[in-house]
Amino acid sequence: MANDISGILNDLSSGGQKQLANPSTKISRDDFLKLLFTQLKYQDFESSVDYKDLMTQLSILAQVEQSMNLKDTIDELSKSIARANFFSASNIIGKKAYIEGEALFVSQGKVLNYPAFSLDIPARDVEIKILGPGGIVVRRIHLSDVDAGKHYVVWDGKNDSGNAVQDGNYSFEIVARDSAGNEFKPSRLTFGKIDSVSLEENKVFVGIGNLNFEFEKVVAIKDE
Repeated sequence: MANDISGILNDLSSGGQKQLANPSTKISRDDFLKLLFTQLKYQDFESSVDYKDLMTQLSILAQVEQSMNLKDTIDELSKSIARANFFSASNIIGKKAYIEGEALFVSQGKVLNYPAFSLDIPARDVEIKILGPGGIVVRRIHLSDVDAGKHYVVWDGKNDSGNAVQDGNYSFEIVARDSAGNEFKPSRLTFGKIDSVSLEENKVFVGIGNLNFEFEKVVAIKDE
């Protein structure tokens, strides 16, 4: 179904005027919306792939809205989709997820989400640097012989001296080396339990403590 929508939108964005001028190939607004709502009915909003694909389709749709006179309809549709995503995203509350980003948060001495990363190839060693205010390194964590895939690192909330860090916002940097010793930077992720979902300006956010991440940044749900 997603391919049907994408095909129509790509045709319109690449040759919309020509297509609209030909009655035999013209798709009506009602037909298009019927197809789109059918897709929404079967959309898996827990799948970040499906969600990103839908957002891409809406972006393309916005580019051709004038040729189809759909501006008001798109605005209402965007609101409806955002509301649908909001309620669908509530299904992942309480689940642990990998999310694109590098923000970390410590509250009452407890680390609410952990540094994580994704490797396309195995790494001989990985170094994670936890950064505090001003970008100062407060903790270094070293890993050896790490397989390809997604991984998270349990940080105990302490600095290199073994003392608990202050509550607040932190971030991290990561560098890895392959079997030949060549340095590369894995994709940074964060890992934690989703405890809230919010809707702001037609965008859905998932929350971990005081941190909010765009729903589309969720790349994987981990069952534990």
